[in-house]
Amino acid sequence: MSIAESVERARPAFQRDVSAGLDALEPLIGRLAVGGTAVGGTAPDGSHLVTSALRTYRFGTTAQPASDIVPVAVVQGSGFARVIAIRAAVPAAALGALDAALRESVDYSHSRQLYGGTVLDIPHARSLLAAALADALTADALSSAAVCLADAHAPAAPVAVALSAHLTCLLLAEAAQQVSVLAGSTFYARIAPFELIEQHVRDLSALSTLVPDLADALPSAAAAVEAWCGDAGSTAPRALLQPDVAAVIASDAPGAVEVHAELAAAAGATVAAVDAGGHGTADPHQALELAHRVALLTAAAAVIDGWRQARGSEAIAADPLAMEACLRRIRGRVVRRQPPLPTDLVARLVAHAEARAASGEEMAIGPARATVTPL
Repeated sequence: MSIAESVERARPAFQRDVSAGLDALEPLIGRLAVGGTAVGGTAPDGSHLVTSALRTYRFGTTAQPASDIVPVAVVQGSGFARVIAIRAAVPAAALGALDAALRESVDYSHSRQLYGGTVLDIPHARSLLAAALADALTADALSSAAVCLADAHAPAAPVAVALSAHLTCLLLAEAAQQVSVLAGSTFYARIAPFELIEQHVRDLSALSTLVPDLADALPSAAAAVEAWCGDAGSTAPRALLQPDVAAVIASDAPGAVEVHAELAAAAGATVAAVDAGGHGTADPHQALELAHRVALLTAAAAVIDGWRQARGSEAIAADPLAMEACLRRIRGRVVRRQPPLPTDLVARLVAHAEARAASGEEMAIGPARATVTPL
């Protein structure tokens, strides 16, 4: 079974409980051992570890191998293949948990009356929901591209999957925090029937801490990210500089021209600095900062590529307004200043969230149905 198929099968379990989702991925990634020594305790019989988050998952005291590991990197051995499978599959499948939290937050926002209307009548609440959904769509596009690379056994898979794992986990945690603010006191009071929001927010925030191969994803990518940026055929930063990308955005998504130009400029500056040797790895903080920046630019490339491939379909990935919203949120992270999304983008994303919550459908496309081509 491919990673993409495993993720699609596990997402419904993640919607119910992150621990159940990890159980569903066990044939692919095996039984996980908890990261660190201060996040949990050993069960009385010594057979497994228990933690404050992911409360029903039985972390092994040592990692246990998968029963059906995919040979992602045959040359480097099955152990390395398992690391790539974990980094590709867990963040992509964990989108199911955020998806469920988003749907619950929409239901809550419609049921909660404030100031003569519902929560979603409040502009700030609508902005929070739109921002969380945009981050979820970005995470979906990025993790989908990583899954495609891993399943294709691409040479670039190790670094691209590591970058995706780092940023996808970050996006999931931050989007979940947006949802927690939207839910207000319902979040921390765990008020039925919306207690699922608190559970998913807690578990998504802890995921990258408790799973060692997710916790060290960025440092492992930093060592190879400069060589990847120098590869004209596969780097995400260089993809943003392609003239045909700018042309199609100007033609079909004029609202995104400015934000794409700013991201392309950031990509050009990053590539130029790498080519000039200005981002050496002697300083570990500088290396991590470069890797994080490349992860953001990779996400921008994945969002744009998904939009280009999906054009003409009814998928949210095909909507130029949704694409623009994702790029604006990415730009905010690049410049470390996150302004609110414009009202037209908020209206489009909130309408999509409301429609999907009403129908019970996923809010993101999912890697097995992804239109994103390998980066």
